[in-house]
Amino acid sequence: MKSSNTQGKLLTGARQTMLAWVKVIKIFDELPDAYKSTVSHLLGDIQEFPYTIFAPPVSGSRSNPAEKLILWFDETLYILEEKEQKIELIGYPNKMMGHLEVGNVLLYSWIGVSGITTAGEVAASTITYNAATHRHIQPFIEKVRFLPAKKDKVKSKGQEFDYLAPLDFKFFNFARTSLKGKEKVITSVWQPEISYSVFPLFKQAFKRLITPAHLTILTDQEIIFIEDDHRSIEMRGKRYGGIWRYIPRNSILAIDATEKKDNLLNLSVRVKPDTSTIPSPKKA
Repeated sequence: MKSSNTQGKLLTGARQTMLAWVKVIKIFDELPDAYKSTVSHLLGDIQEFPYTIFAPPVSGSRSNPAEKLILWFDETLYILEEKEQKIELIGYPNKMMGHLEVGNVLLYSWIGVSGITTAGEVAASTITYNAATHRHIQPFIEKVRFLPAKKDKVKSKGQEFDYLAPLDFKFFNFARTSLKGKEKVITSVWQPEISYSVFPLFKQAFKRLITPAHLTILTDQEIIFIEDDHRSIEMRGKRYGGIWRYIPRNSILAIDATEKKDNLLNLSVRVKPDTSTIPSPKKA
């Protein structure tokens, strides 16, 4: 039997974990006081409070991010962050976003967006959160991905990823759950991890990673890149979690394939608005 003192510590730990969870803000009065003035000015006299969440810092995260308030208003993703006792507001209009990134490693998750802001600047932002509350982030992901492109006449059989099941069951599931609505798959390309062995030390083999395992999916609406996070823990040859990148087809400016040494090809995608001058959203 655990002592009452031990139980108290366990409850305290659970409470601390819950305090780091994303919280849905349903009405204006639930907003943290620091954000009320900025949100009030942004929303004006609208009647319906928009979908809003408060994301506390994630304990132990690699980038030690600050808390953020995120809301969806007037087809724009707004991210508010308190910096030096001032609220920084960045708005990303949906039509001006370059791409969306979603990452997950165990309980640590993030989403990243890049594009032209409401201020006319090229920018990228990352929102980190505890994976236990991903359901509160999902509405933003769905709204950002709603960028219809010209539909090709492709008949989907629902078996486009069956070839992946015996090769990598994790990516097989990732692929199936990455499609949105009636999205049609045109083709997909699977690439296992590429690495090479280096000099063994104390009879233990080491390898140098060239690229993690990844899957490229072309649909009638977007290109989807799914890959392992090279920083995640590898167990029995597999890594936890993954990274998803969604690029609407109607935002693609150019696609290039360049040959590299060791008989490898490098695929690059340039999107509009042209965010090639800035890095991808930082992986936390």
